[in-house]
This record gives sequence, structure tokens and C-alpha cells, in this order.
Amino acid sequence: MGDDVDMTVPELHAFEGYLRASGWRLEDRDARTSLWRATTGADAEPLVVVLPAQQEAGDYASVAEAAIRTVAYAERRLADEVRSDISFGGADSVAVRLTPDAPPGEAPLTLVRQAVTALHEFVVGSAAAMEVHDLVLPSHRPQWAESYAGRVRLSTHPGSFVLSLALPLVVDLSDAADDGQQVMFDLPPQPFGRRVSGRMLQAARSAQQLADEVLAGSKPLQAFGDDPAGPTGNATELAALKALGGPDYALYQLRFTQSPLAGKHAQPATLRVTPGQQRILGEAADFLRTRQPRSGVTVSGLVVRLHRAGAFGPGEVVVEGIDDDSGTTRRYRMELTEEDYNEAVRAHVRGLRVTVTGDREERGTHLQLRRLTSFSVIPGLEYEDNED
Repeated sequence: MGDDVDMTVPELHAFEGYLRASGWRLEDRDARTSLWRATTGADAEPLVVVLPAQQEAGDYASVAEAAIRTVAYAERRLADEVRSDISFGGADSVAVRLTPDAPPGEAPLTLVRQAVTALHEFVVGSAAAMEVHDLVLPSHRPQWAESYAGRVRLSTHPGSFVLSLALPLVVDLSDAADDGQQVMFDLPPQPFGRRVSGRMLQAARSAQQLADEVLAGSKPLQAFGDDPAGPTGNATELAALKALGGPDYALYQLRFTQSPLAGKHAQPATLRVTPGQQRILGEAADFLRTRQPRSGVTVSGLVVRLHRAGAFGPGEVVVEGIDDDSGTTRRYRMELTEEDYNEAVRAHVRGLRVTVTGDREERGTHLQLRRLTSFSVIPGLEYEDNED
């Protein structure tokens, strides 16, 4: 995806700690330099890195920069990805290459804004998926997923237009003051950040494959909702993958690279997401959000229909209003107890709004709220009438 010169180099102790932890072997050290060799197979190209013995050396920046590029070559990564890895004490990378109709390194502001928002949603959706296995995330998304996204760094690069994320492998999500500066290199085999980046790759790759099957007619769009615990992505991830192409569904590429600091790591992977795939992914996200059962949905609106078999007992009502999940106006059927039904009659007669919370389900062309946990009439002018 291109590589640019960045003379911001890590501290010497951090650089050496990274080399040691990532498998480079210290072969020689004297008063002026240290020499490190990559631990590769016998038939591989021998690679060595030389660092000054003291950071105060006048040529430290240029020598360290050359060493970073050697490490990046050995690991098949970009130099900036290695820098982020050292800076964080372990970081995977996710980059998107946009293809706008603009000079290299430039992109329309609206496209960049949408892409940055989509990358944020992609990270949050995959982080939340570590524990929330629903195809549609709750309206109040897990705070720890948002907190993790807040520790991810964004950078830009030329060639067409590249946005890169550095995902820290280990962060203390309970410490709001943590700024991500933790050079430690002693990582567990599957830290949280590795699980997030791995989920992002798995979701993108699986969703892309299923989108191709839908485009070919071998599977229906509904297949995206067949397995809630499956790898094809939740609605947040699918919507993000669609949005990265912008409003015109422009072709884009995703590149995933993993740090060697957290045990076994996959080789860099690049995906091309086509306009047709983006369209299917967007439709799949909409399908999941409108068709999947949701728990704890609150609807606020007007009672537009009432029905019960007799003068007493429970009854069925229809409320037209906006739910706190989709933000769109729909009609919802629900069964109410006798007491709540009488309150619904009063609200309908007086034109008052009601609020009701329950589990949203779709039955054919109708939305239903079931297993209600609350129903109430929003106070209105009738209280003023009662005071007269």
C-alpha cells in the first residue's frame, strides 16, 4: 500500500526490547554498536540489524530508521506498522486503501469522514463481538468496546489514499487515563487486541465470500442471519464494510498485518471489496437490523388501533412510533393486560403518547413487541383539565 519516510524513531531500549521479543538474536555488542540477526531458516536470506550502542550517538536517527526498514522487510510489513508495534509494546494493523477520483494522497472530505467513521464502527463491532454474539448489537453498545476503539491510532499515507489503524494488543480498558504508551513486549498468546484484529479479518473475509454467493444466486440474502455465532459479521461490521466504499460503492482494499510479539501470527492479508459486494453487505446489515429479534426495545408513539374480545380482560393494541434502536417510525402490535389496555384506551381517546418496552420480533410483514417489561402513558394536558 505504499511506504513513506518517517524519521520519528523509537527509543533505543524499546527497539532492542522489540527485537529480542520478536525473535531477533543478539550476535555481537561492543562499545559502539550492537548487531542483531533474524532467526530465519537456513535457506532464507540472512538479515542483520545494526544499532548504535548509545541513543545519544549523532547518527542514531538515521541508523535506527534503516534498521526499522530492515525489520519491516523481514516481517513483510510497512515501516510505520513496525513503529506502531514498538510504540504500543505490541500492535496489529488494519489499513484501507480508497480509490477516489483525486490526485494521490488526496480524497474528498465527505469520503474521508465516512471512511473514518466506518473504521471506528468496524473496530467497535468486532471488539463487541468478543462477548456479544448477537447479529445486532444493543443500542447501548458495550463501553469497553468503545473504550478500546478510543485507544486505536489512525494515520494516513499516500497511494491512492490510505488510512491505517494501529490496534494495541494489550490495553487496560478500566483505566481511562491510559494513553496507550506501554512498551512491555511480554504478551500472552492471544491478547484482546489480537482477538479483535483476527475477528475483523475473519468477518471481512467471510462476509465477502457470502456476498459473492448471494450475487451468484447460490444463497439468499437471509443467509447472513442463519448463524448468530458465525463469522460473517454482525450488522455493525457489515454496515462498516459497506460504508468504506463511500456513497458510490467505490472499489477499496483492506490490508491486515499482525505483530510477531503475540505468539503465532498470520501472514499479511489483502482483500479487494468490490462495489457489488458492498451493496450486498449494506443490504445484509439492513436485513439483520429489521428482521432479527431484539430484546429491550423501547417504542414511544401513539395508540392507533385497539381490539379485545369483550368489555373486560386483556387486549391487542397497535402503537405507531419510533423505537430507540432503528430511529424509524413503524407500527408495533402487542398484547396488553387488562389494566394496561384500559390505559391504552385512555391514551387513544385523549391523543396521548405512550411508551412501551419489550422484545421486538417480526412476524411476516408485522412488527411485534412481546414479553413486555413496561407500559405507561406519557402525561399530557389532561392533567391540566383535571385541575379545572
